[in-house]
Parts: sequence; C-alpha cells; structure tokens
Amino acid sequence: MKLFHISDLHLGKKVYEFSMLTDQKYALSQICDLAETHQPDGILISGDIYDKSIPPIEAVQLLDQFLTRLQKIGIPIYMISGNHDSATRLDFGSRILEKQNIYLCGAFDGTLHHISQNDAYGEIRFYLLPFLKPAMLLPFLEEDTHLSYAQAIQWVLTHTDLDTTKRNILLAHQFVTWKDTAEESDSERKTLGGVDEIDASLFFDFDYVALGHLHSPQRIGKDTIRYGGSLLRYSFSEINQKKGVTIIDIQEKGNISIEFVPLQPLHNMREIRGPLESLLQAASEEGGSTDYVRAMLTDSGIVLDPVTKLRQYYPNLMCVERITERNEINSTYETENIPETLNGQALFAAFFEKQQGHALTEEQNTLLMQIWQKIGGDGE
Repeated sequence: MKLFHISDLHLGKKVYEFSMLTDQKYALSQICDLAETHQPDGILISGDIYDKSIPPIEAVQLLDQFLTRLQKIGIPIYMISGNHDSATRLDFGSRILEKQNIYLCGAFDGTLHHISQNDAYGEIRFYLLPFLKPAMLLPFLEEDTHLSYAQAIQWVLTHTDLDTTKRNILLAHQFVTWKDTAEESDSERKTLGGVDEIDASLFFDFDYVALGHLHSPQRIGKDTIRYGGSLLRYSFSEINQKKGVTIIDIQEKGNISIEFVPLQPLHNMREIRGPLESLLQAASEEGGSTDYVRAMLTDSGIVLDPVTKLRQYYPNLMCVERITERNEINSTYETENIPETLNGQALFAAFFEKQQGHALTEEQNTLLMQIWQKIGGDGE
C-alpha cells in the first residue's frame, strides 16, 4: 500500500500580512499532480488544516477544491485536526464524507478510532488521533486527575485495543520529540518547561506514525515516526527547510520504504543582508525578483525610506530590519559594569557605545547635549 503523508497546510495563513492562499493553491495542485502520477492508496493529512479556528471563506473553498480533486482521482483521505483548527467545525459532515472515503477526526470523543483497509498483505488499520490537550480527557476520566501531555497520550494508547500483529498507522498532531530534541521553527515552539513534549517511544508499537505540528520534515526516534512538515515556508526561520510530500510504501509487516518528494514553491523565501546601497545595486544587477524577502540592513547611519526603494526590485518584500555587527553578536545590555555615579547623558553615551561598538562622534555628542538640556537635564 502506497501512502502520501502531508501536514500543516495552514490554509488562509498570512505572513507579514501577505496572503499565502495563491501559494497554497499552487502547492496543493502539485500534490494532486503527484497523486495522479503515483496513484497512492491513501493520503494522510496530520492536522493544522487551517491557520485559524475560524478560517476565511477562501481557505474553506481551497480545501474543498483540493479534496474534491483527490476524490475524483479515487484516493481515500485520512485527516485530523491540529492545534490551529476548530475541532468541531472540522468534524462537520464527517459521517457523510466517509461515504466518499474521506475520513475526518476533529474532536476526540474518548476513543482512538481506526479505519480498516485491505491490500495484498492483509488488513491495515489507520488510527486518527486529533490534537489533544490533557484537559480534553477530563470528561472520560473516572476522577479529576491532572495529566501531563505525555500521560494524556499514554492514557489514550493504553485504552486502545492495538493488535500489533496487524499493520497499524497512526495520525497524530502533538509536540513529539526524541530524547528532548526536535527541529523547531518560529511557527511552532514548545511551551515553557517543555510540558507539551511527548517522547516518541510511546508510539513504537505503530508501524508508521504520521505526525503534524512541527514544520520541518524530520524523523523522530526512528525512520517510521515522522513529521510531514508544513506545506510552505511560513517564517524566515524555515528558509533552509525543504517542503514536500513523504511517500510511504508499506508491504508486509516490517517492510516499509520511505521517500521524500520536494514541492516547488510559487515564490521562494530568502533573506538579503548588507548596506542599503549595496542591496539596491545587487537587486538592479539581478533584475529584481518576486521572492518573499527579508532585508537585513547593516547601515550604521540614517537610512531614508528603505522599503520603498527595495520594493522597486522586490515587490514581495516582507520586512526590513536594522542590524549591526555589534548587536548581532550580543543584543543584551550589561548594566553590572556601569558606574552608578553616571548622569543620564553619560548613561546614554555608554549605552550607545555598548550597542554600536563605538563612541559618539563629536557631532552626536553635541546633539545629545542640546537634547539633554532641552528636556531639563542638569548634568547631575
């Protein structure tokens, strides 16, 4: 049985107020093209279908188009909710959709349900575990017990009749790590103290675990426990991550092969760095680009209207940030070595030197003195 594993579509997402809908449509079309070529026996979508619990109409329409095209190809779809989704909204129409081989699990109802399919090697079971917080288990516990995330998942698994002689596939959307490690991004980070971490060893009884939540495609603990990764690069911390489709080929129990097929984005995401004039010259020589760009300006002096100037060449410029070599190395201001006897003017001068790596010029010092006197500083 051949399966596609994808996750974290985040349909309707905006990055720096740029709508990703057109880019998402382009990527989903590629997945449909791959499905027509490879003819998988199922597609696993492991949560964060939408970016918000109440998605925009255009995002709902895009999901409808995507599922409709896959259904016309004749591919069963298995889909769970993620922490960005509204579980109950995603569940709407799920029993009707089952008749079209689209299996949705939005809200956890106390039981880890599965769907059975058969191939040349016998039965294969698909378990759908939507995003789960410990508090969601309270209606199903015999007493008011406070569980950690790991204990909550363990409770679910111990109350599941898992036949390990069968081939079992699990879809889950949680923060799963192996020995406290996993590659994160700005989009999804663990909470303070790692209270939401779940060790991958809890899932070792499954033949394949299709994870969602973290945006970097990666194995966790062993090859058959994997994050699908997000559909697109959704932050500049993800610019070096490959996005694509994980293809799983499951034969008899214990015989699984895995392949990752990259997707080509409609717009690449990249960072440019340097003084503004150097960036403008390089952009002119390049002829401009429609990439999503973050510009990191290293100018030490005043820079006039960098956004307008850069957008002449980069219409999809997302943000401009100012950096210096000094504050890139150490952005904290250490106060323990500053004498308490310094007045306000001298403190500002010391702060400036700490941040910029050089003292105020004579002109800047004169301007500081004038400002200080104007606001009523007495030099004490």
